[in-house]
Amino acid sequence: MNDNNTQYYAKSKREDGSQELLRDHLAKVGEMAGVFGEQIGSRKTAELCGKLHDFGKYSVSFKGVLERKFTHIDHALCGAAFLYCLVGNRKSSFCYRAAIEAINGHHDGLIGYDDLKAFLEKSLRSGDPVECNNRKTAALSGQKQYLEASNAFIKDFPQVPSEVRAIEKVQKMEEIDESVDAMLYTRMLFSCLVDADYTISSEKKLQEPLEFKADQCLKALYEYRKELKKNAKGSSAVNELRDLLFVRCGEAARLKEGLFTLTAPTGTGKTLALLHFALRHADEFKKKRIILVLPFLALTEQSYEVYSKIIPEILQDHSQSELDDRQREFAERWESPFIITTSVNFFQALFAQKPTDCRKLHNIANSIILFDEAQSLPANLLAATLNAVNALCSRYHCTMVFSTATQPEFKSIQGVSWKPIEIVPEYPMMYKKLTRTQVEWRMKKQIPLEKIAWEMEEVENVCAIVNLRRHAVKLFEFLKNDHCDRKEIFFLTTDLCPKHRSEVIRKIKERQKAGLPCKVISTQCIEAGVDLDFHVLYRALAPLEAIIQAAGRCNRSGKFEIGKVVVFEPEVEGSLYPPDKWYQNAAVVVKEILSRENIDINNPECISNYYEILFREYAKDKEALTKAIEDRDYKETAREYRLIDNQGKKVIVPFGEKMQLYKDVRKELLGGNLAPKLVKKSAEITVNTFEKDVEKYCEQAYYFDQKKKQKMESGYYVLRTQYEYMYREYMGLQFEEEGENEKCEENGLILG
Repeated sequence: MNDNNTQYYAKSKREDGSQELLRDHLAKVGEMAGVFGEQIGSRKTAELCGKLHDFGKYSVSFKGVLERKFTHIDHALCGAAFLYCLVGNRKSSFCYRAAIEAINGHHDGLIGYDDLKAFLEKSLRSGDPVECNNRKTAALSGQKQYLEASNAFIKDFPQVPSEVRAIEKVQKMEEIDESVDAMLYTRMLFSCLVDADYTISSEKKLQEPLEFKADQCLKALYEYRKELKKNAKGSSAVNELRDLLFVRCGEAARLKEGLFTLTAPTGTGKTLALLHFALRHADEFKKKRIILVLPFLALTEQSYEVYSKIIPEILQDHSQSELDDRQREFAERWESPFIITTSVNFFQALFAQKPTDCRKLHNIANSIILFDEAQSLPANLLAATLNAVNALCSRYHCTMVFSTATQPEFKSIQGVSWKPIEIVPEYPMMYKKLTRTQVEWRMKKQIPLEKIAWEMEEVENVCAIVNLRRHAVKLFEFLKNDHCDRKEIFFLTTDLCPKHRSEVIRKIKERQKAGLPCKVISTQCIEAGVDLDFHVLYRALAPLEAIIQAAGRCNRSGKFEIGKVVVFEPEVEGSLYPPDKWYQNAAVVVKEILSRENIDINNPECISNYYEILFREYAKDKEALTKAIEDRDYKETAREYRLIDNQGKKVIVPFGEKMQLYKDVRKELLGGNLAPKLVKKSAEITVNTFEKDVEKYCEQAYYFDQKKKQKMESGYYVLRTQYEYMYREYMGLQFEEEGENEKCEENGLILG
């Protein structure tokens, strides 16, 4: 039996020989978790989690771990089991279930309460060592050991039993029936606990971001916009609409927190209008941060370039951002007044399971979230995503804006309550006034790509966008071989590495500015975040939102009387679409509507009608995801909720202008030195490929996993020396034997 004077410690001895007492660690984590819990309306529950999370360290087993006598001892389950015992017949309450899940998962990740119960009860009752669900041995087992630990804990925290009984009254939160909402609450509570535990354990003082002063940022915004208007080159009609959008966003900012949509055509200044709404709303309702969520990395760069002229400190949190130590800490916790991140980072965190992925979640509460290009959300995740968004707005005091030129009719999705407030109710008028293109629907029969090439020869400033890389290659070859001047033909797909694409786009812009002939063959990679302007644009049949995005590259500046957009169905062997069924189904809906009536892409009613049919017929979450959520299976939910199912394989390529970088990176990678900085450095010369036999042409880079003590596949490849010629000057990475496993390139651009 333990002596009443036994000292229990939280960690091993420090370098100076001192050692933190367990009661001090639990008190500090509890206090900090409680502060974080205030943000999600659960201060007392979060504080309790902090005090109980290391309860299992009141044990002989954990003392043996500190003395290096024992290994593979799990103390987390014991804290969950102790709370399970304390709550007694109140176990059915959602806040207790969430607390039990959070405490148990604070090292290895969340596990659902129903899956935990058997382990909890076995640990409390068994006289023999108990194997936990992580295959470690529970630090405590049986009534005797739990009683001894309980006595030691209650001596340090005598008030805890009464705090446990009082939680339901203090919480003042209704029971949550909806599974997505209930799991999100657990993740929020979990976030408070792990952030506090990690922070206290690091023994480092938290970095302080710059104070968020929305009023001062508003002044900077007004000054910036004033300078822009002095040099505005758009027509008076366009400038009037931009002013209207900016004013409406400022007016709507006074409305109470909640869910909003911003529907406005391309070219009306949504970037600054969104910021106007966010800053005014933050000032009005004392919101603590603004989070800008974007689906494409190119958009994050563009937005940062604009917003950094107005906002004094911006955290860029995505796969290509280079962060110093201070910024890295902010990124881990999202403790920054203004954040630019990606859809992958933001939405996948709402369905995550691991402590490191969930740590930042509590800092989303009481924030303004701006989500641009709302139509980019994957259809097989929509119900779960939108239910989570509703929970953020209704329970965690968030305000979220879904912004796009093609606003989806999410209310048509089964199982989703979707009642946003539209910021600009008169948006149909804006579309009518900004009509810059006319669509010619050539849908009576399929058209050979060669015919499209012939027509392009007759136009000086023209672009053709197709759905598949192999279609782009064929069209490019036709055009190149039809006696066109090689200087005026350009090829844009994700077969070109980002640096190469940027160079091609720069050359296209130079020719367009100089009024020189310019003919571009592209895939969907041109449709978002690429500011090019063509007189005539050809678009292979695609989802309506993709067609409208493509049309935004035609007569963009309004310098032509009217731009011409030709939508056609290619006559080619094999599939017309990527293997993405949603993409194909959406294109088929467009074709079906056209068989009955015309589609006016400048009429929001036509867009709404398209989405209503599409969502009614095809929008359904993945069965595996739905089941995982119904089963409260956190691990499976995280596995199934992926915005990109298959990111392909990353090939680092020998792009001419960056040849030295390629050589340096190749040497380091093949030497097993896969450092994060090296990966980011090589991003600009990396191509994603879905080639099945990539190992035939490439060598894989490996890294050494220190934890597992073994060599691991990295997912990165480098062309074998004899195949380096496969990265071509004009067309990028072209393998000799093209695989059929093509993907929608838009998916390839949604990176974390």
